[in-house]
Amino acid sequence: MSDKSIKLNRDLDKMLAQAIERDLLVRIGWGREGDEKPKNGEIGALSMLPENSRSLLLGELGEGAGLLNRGGTATIQGTVSSIAGGWMSSGRLVIEKDAGSRTGFYMSGGSIVVHGSVGNFGGSNMSGGTLLIRGDAGSNLGSSMVGGTIILMGSADFGLGSHMTGGVIVVCGNHHHFDDSEMKYGQITDVPQEALDLALSLGIEIPSGATVLVKAVDPPKDKLPILERGHNFAGIGIIASGTGRNDPHISPDISVTIKSRREEGREILLPRPWMEIQETSTKNGASIVLTDPKPEDLLIIGSHNIGKLGRGSLNCLGFVLDIDSLPTLNDAEVEAVIVSIRSRMAPGSLVILSDRVDRVDELARRSKELELDGILVDAISLDSAGPTVALPRIGMANKKHRISENGGFVLIRLDGKASPKRLIIAKSAGIDAVVSPELEGSELDFDSRLRGILREMGLSSISSTNRSNIRALDHNIAMQTGLRLVGLERPLPTWTRGD
Repeated sequence: MSDKSIKLNRDLDKMLAQAIERDLLVRIGWGREGDEKPKNGEIGALSMLPENSRSLLLGELGEGAGLLNRGGTATIQGTVSSIAGGWMSSGRLVIEKDAGSRTGFYMSGGSIVVHGSVGNFGGSNMSGGTLLIRGDAGSNLGSSMVGGTIILMGSADFGLGSHMTGGVIVVCGNHHHFDDSEMKYGQITDVPQEALDLALSLGIEIPSGATVLVKAVDPPKDKLPILERGHNFAGIGIIASGTGRNDPHISPDISVTIKSRREEGREILLPRPWMEIQETSTKNGASIVLTDPKPEDLLIIGSHNIGKLGRGSLNCLGFVLDIDSLPTLNDAEVEAVIVSIRSRMAPGSLVILSDRVDRVDELARRSKELELDGILVDAISLDSAGPTVALPRIGMANKKHRISENGGFVLIRLDGKASPKRLIIAKSAGIDAVVSPELEGSELDFDSRLRGILREMGLSSISSTNRSNIRALDHNIAMQTGLRLVGLERPLPTWTRGD
């Protein structure tokens, strides 16, 4: 379904480019003779629509229809699944039948009209725009919204406007709102005129007895713990291969290649198993950046930029979807977001999924099932165990879901300055590259020290390292990691028994 949906979006983009110039409507789901050929289950369809585009689609769509709308007008003659119109900032999305959960999720502008009903959490976290629903709504309509307008012609289930801190909700039917909540009743004059104009343009008149809810007081906010990812693999040492020091004329190869698992995929040749991560790119070569990527960079996509993500920022080597910074999404919704973005990038662009190390098993599972190129594991965890304990967690998830075995790659994100020892330990533990803000020293000096350690280890390439080249320096580290204890030269019994 992913490949089918990407093809639909790319075909649509070609048609829209010509249609915008001639002010034409693009029709999808009909044959040349006007016979119906409805779409069925496509995800991320009609996403990232450009300004002034007009499209009409016949079919029953899956997750993410109309995601990231940037000014286009789209009409769907059928139903859609969850997060329809999510993160849209302008334009209009019209759904002629029912929509699933979280319709208008995190929308900041534009308008969504649903002629049927919507599922739970409709308009949740929206900050602008108008969501008009002619049918009924499930639970938690408008939850955590900070702005914008929701007009519901039917009835709402429980949790209406929960944790709402801004915006207006109009309910014309029955609703489960309690007077002791953080909401208060408003008047029709509190409804923005643009929302009233949208209803009027559809021939809808809001009855005088409609309930208007506005924010009253700020709901209590949870204080999240401050988490640290650390930067050193404390308690782990490096040992030689046992073959003796390399000859001085042999210069160890310290480069590594990060490449797509797909045949047509792109690749990155790294001078060393390390990638810089910064707000914006600060050096030549490939970096991982939060904004303004160069063609050879990877762009992190998360809560900081997904709401305003444009096609112009996708001219890069690939992207990292940061699950940790996004609201909870199921597998189909994650895939819909990926399809929406990948459709607007060059074929073969790298797609990486990122999350915290205490969720690495789920991260690896998703990467495998969605057939992505690799994972970026953030060493942050709620237990604050640190990078040393992150290694066996990552290794076990990698082995269980066969990420490396099936051609994928594994990156780990750490803080601080990367040292040559840190890169060797990570590579020995099966991690392809370390991601951190900077190197320890100049590149010339760093590479010289890295080659020197490899020469002393008797290795001709950093890619030759494996678990046999690292040891736990004390009993506790051996128990935590399963590494051989230095001196004992074998794993502790806890890691070798069969239970």
